[in-house]
Amino acid sequence: MTMVASATPAAPEQLAAWAVSFDGKLRGLVDDLDASWQDELLGPWSFLDALPPESAAALWPRLWRDRMAPSGGLPALGRFADPLPRLGLLPRGELLQRLCTLALARRPGVLRCCIDRSVRAPLQRALADNFAPLVAMSARGRPVEAEQAAWSPVQWACVGFADWSAALSAQDEPVRQLVRWSLPRAAVDGVLAAGPVAAERNVAVSIAALAEAEVEWPC
Repeated sequence: MTMVASATPAAPEQLAAWAVSFDGKLRGLVDDLDASWQDELLGPWSFLDALPPESAAALWPRLWRDRMAPSGGLPALGRFADPLPRLGLLPRGELLQRLCTLALARRPGVLRCCIDRSVRAPLQRALADNFAPLVAMSARGRPVEAEQAAWSPVQWACVGFADWSAALSAQDEPVRQLVRWSLPRAAVDGVLAAGPVAAERNVAVSIAALAEAEVEWPC
């Protein structure tokens, strides 16, 4: 798979590693799609079901490359030096966790107000090792409305997607589309249509706060 390196300085070995990671992302993307996107995206490629698995796997990168062409084609390799587009290299489970983490790091008061066990426990499971640092951040966070305090991890991941995508540059549109396909379509469309959710910190400050708490974002 041919990709064009950007002007961002990066060692050839690092560019090669990102190329391998991105190729792996495309090969496994069919498993990273949320079910709500599968009919639209995979329907035209039903012929792959008749191919041997190894032959189908070899075709996925080319098919996804063609699908991404309208949104700008393949991302420049050097863009992955930036942690924001680098998020797109992660598998779906890790990706959703990082988006949820970003959303709550921007709004530290959420976990302070989230005291209902039926809501807090799913967040704790979804955030895993990131939960405790986010709870520590919440002590001085501003209170949020009860409705927001009851949102699920997937809802917060969709908010995190809106936060993240707004911070991307125009050349990152292909990565934005890849990440969007990992989220429930109706949920993410609803969040985007509703407009920004009030936050205490911008994305850059939130990522810095996570780093200070020894949470590497995205990876």
